[in-house]
Amino acid sequence: MIFTLQSYGVNHSDSSSKSLDTTNVLRGLNLKRVPNMDTLHKVARKYMGRWNYLFLAIKMEESGANGHYSWLSSTHYNLCGMRFPRARRTYAIGATNTNYAIYRNWFECMLDFKIYIESIEAKFIDKNKRPPKDEIEMIHFMYNSFNHFAKWKKDMLVLIKYVKKKYK
Repeated sequence: MIFTLQSYGVNHSDSSSKSLDTTNVLRGLNLKRVPNMDTLHKVARKYMGRWNYLFLAIKMEESGANGHYSWLSSTHYNLCGMRFPRARRTYAIGATNTNYAIYRNWFECMLDFKIYIESIEAKFIDKNKRPPKDEIEMIHFMYNSFNHFAKWKKDMLVLIKYVKKKYK
């Protein structure tokens, strides 16, 4: 299964090149099997925009790195430990009995995380009257809402440096 998302630009050639890029990034990937971190980085770079490193770091913290995946990610494709949202739109198709989101595939989890992180960024802007300057500032802002454990924040600050260095 290949997803193609098209942008609705004025220039038709822009739309078709965007669609072609999307197809190339996802070509040959099994959406029902969580890919390795290198592949996730290629797809995240395309779809997550400025928050691709944050997505990878959260994925590593919440569900593990190459070959060591959590039950939630391997069974329900929830790579980021996302709860089922009550108010925002979502790609989740249901929730576990502990209210973790269930997705059709890992790619929809990535798209859902993008919706989530854009809403968090908007909250940051409302509160601070400016966009977050980097992932570290976003981690500090997300602490206590995304995860309230001090260990999560400490791990995330280490992981974001690692991810940015590795996937520069």
